[in-house]
Amino acid sequence: MLSYISALILAWFFRLSYRGWVAPVLFWAMIAATLLILLLSLPAMLSMKLELEAKSTVTRGQTAEIKLRFASRSFLPTGALYLRIAVENRFTGETTTYNPRYYNIRSGSASFAIPTAACGTLFIRVQRWYCLDLLGLLKIRKPAPDPICCTVMPTPREPDSPLDFEAALQTQACLIPKYGGGFAEEHDLREYRPGDMSNSIHWKLSSKTDKLIVREALEEANKDIFLVLSKAGKDDRGLELLYWLSLELLKRELPHRIAADSLYTIGNEADCMAAFSCLLSSPMGAPCPFDPSLARRVFRIEAGEVMLS
Repeated sequence: MLSYISALILAWFFRLSYRGWVAPVLFWAMIAATLLILLLSLPAMLSMKLELEAKSTVTRGQTAEIKLRFASRSFLPTGALYLRIAVENRFTGETTTYNPRYYNIRSGSASFAIPTAACGTLFIRVQRWYCLDLLGLLKIRKPAPDPICCTVMPTPREPDSPLDFEAALQTQACLIPKYGGGFAEEHDLREYRPGDMSNSIHWKLSSKTDKLIVREALEEANKDIFLVLSKAGKDDRGLELLYWLSLELLKRELPHRIAADSLYTIGNEADCMAAFSCLLSSPMGAPCPFDPSLARRVFRIEAGEVMLS
């Protein structure tokens, strides 16, 4: 752009100093060429489209990229594309900005790496971008494409001290009457109350007493296993332990719940991934409350350690 303006100024001074016909013809030819190039550049500038692409999930420390896809309906390229892209980690609150520039683009793609040193949901958006003509004189601001997200997941790592799951999960059952009755491996005997089903009466035992005895079905009240995340820990150590614990319980076909900013029910790996995507999409607060008396076992993760309660 500067070289073109300099050439135009020289042509103007040449026109003023030289009285022949060549000087004005040269000057006006440059003006006409400028207008022609601007007109030829407009279709590419107006039709240029931009799309963002990135993996939905990556592992912490793994190489991840944003892919930019450009496309226009013109046979000529644009002079340049100036972009400002913000990558916000919604878990840590940190934002990184990039200002890539591309020249002579008609269609194609480009990519650059994004930070994955910390876990979190990366919210990627184009704050603004411009198209320039082939001479760099005209700039058109383009509408931003839809933002995208990429979740940086922790690497599952077991605690430094071995954890005996079998011993940790051996707790005394808390039995309560089963809602609606029916069959149950555990049951209790009590006197008949109005409203009890007739098929629940223990006729053999009732015949030996003067009262009707009912076999009441019981079920465990403390079936749930809770994983409570109090702090993410240094270098996301708490998140690594939480992920490892959740996967280990799933290997043993043990559904559980994660108590963090919200309460997440985990029954399979898809539930686990969905829970982490929600957990990492906002700054971490205090764990949500729950009733520990109904828990079979509570694994508390704090300062990179697992504690049982």
